[in-house]
Amino acid sequence: MIPTYGGVLSAIEKALWELMEEYRGVGKSLRDLVEGQERNTAQLERIGATMEWRWGSEEESRKESGNDMEGSEDGPRESQGRGTPSSTSC
Repeated sequence: MIPTYGGVLSAIEKALWELMEEYRGVGKSLRDLVEGQERNTAQLERIGATMEWRWGSEEESRKESGNDMEGSEDGPRESQGRGTPSSTSC
């Protein structure tokens, strides 16, 4: 009976080693995903900061030149009677 137990234990040991290797592979994949997410988040933060800087610069430029959208004649127009934006019907 001892040789039978030895064979069973050997098979169990082999299965456990295979599971451990698979576990390590999954762990590496998860670490890679997290690192990729961190890189993407950092890139999005840089993009957001750049956009805020550009929009801020454009807004300052408009204010300095007197072309602020709220007071511009090119902005939305209101109808004379009701105070609602004018629209055309199709």
